[in-house]
Amino acid sequence: MKCVYTGRELRTDKIPNASDMNTEHTWPQSKGATGAAKSDLHHLFPTDSKANSQRSSYPFGEVQKVKWSSPSGAKLGTDAEGRTVFEPPPEHKGNVARAMFYFSTVYGKAIPAAEEAALKKWNVQDQVDAAELTRNGAIEKYQGNRNPFVDDATLAQRIADF
Repeated sequence: MKCVYTGRELRTDKIPNASDMNTEHTWPQSKGATGAAKSDLHHLFPTDSKANSQRSSYPFGEVQKVKWSSPSGAKLGTDAEGRTVFEPPPEHKGNVARAMFYFSTVYGKAIPAAEEAALKKWNVQDQVDAAELTRNGAIEKYQGNRNPFVDDATLAQRIADF
């Protein structure tokens, strides 16, 4: 497995110790990822436990003043308005955006305007790739549904307010 925030890889044939690698709830549990939503695979990704701890439940956004960063480009810091935000590495930004749009739509959770603006930008900048399409198909086989924002990345731009 490969951490989506640091790029660190862990090769194992069993579930790793949670203090080493764990699961990132892209939509934080503290903000409503509970019940069935907590285990919805469309917003779960493998993460280095230290990087996941840095992300905490901060909103996503564009970091201007960096407090922490990973070798792959993830950052924690403050945005232009002074809010504490987390910025994933460039190759994961679109995946985060599409996971957040999916979660907001399926579970009826609002995305704050500043966060939504960053996510919409990332959705365009980091286009859906073959790995994300493959993952969407694998989740469909296991969970029985697809993320429509992966199947049609233009969908997010047609929604005025998440």
